[in-house]
Amino acid sequence: MKSFEIVFCTAALRGQFAALWVPWLRNMTGKNPEPEDLLAVGDPESFYIKGGGAVLFAIHQNQPVGVVAVKNLTGGVYEFCKLVVVERARGLGVGRAMVEACVAFVRSQGGRLLMLQSFRRLEVALGMYERMGFVPMSPPGEMLVLSRTEIVMGMPLTAAANA
Repeated sequence: MKSFEIVFCTAALRGQFAALWVPWLRNMTGKNPEPEDLLAVGDPESFYIKGGGAVLFAIHQNQPVGVVAVKNLTGGVYEFCKLVVVERARGLGVGRAMVEACVAFVRSQGGRLLMLQSFRRLEVALGMYERMGFVPMSPPGEMLVLSRTEIVMGMPLTAAANA
């Protein structure tokens, strides 16, 4: 039995997006967020949800321990981004459950392709993405590739994929 749950963003959780993601980015890369990042984490409703995407949180012991956003690009193409699991929750399966929730959400919206951007130093995460069916691919034109991105991956979402 999982010791956490994945929930959609609520008004009470909205402010936790930046609180979880910004320190993670600074610790992981030594860089500050780009202007687009601050807009996205500061107003996830406008940046992701209103455009047909979603923001999901992992809750463990009544505390948010993870966050991920799903952005609707166009034409059935989505991107999951800003996936963070806080250190105390690593090893519980939170990251995989969050990606699975993203895949389920995109499929429920009729999506055909789920993309992601990452850093090569996130070896554990990259291995998980590969095991889940993501492969390196060129970004679609509608995807804004950030300057810090080192790898772009995608997973076609056909009925048989990763079933």
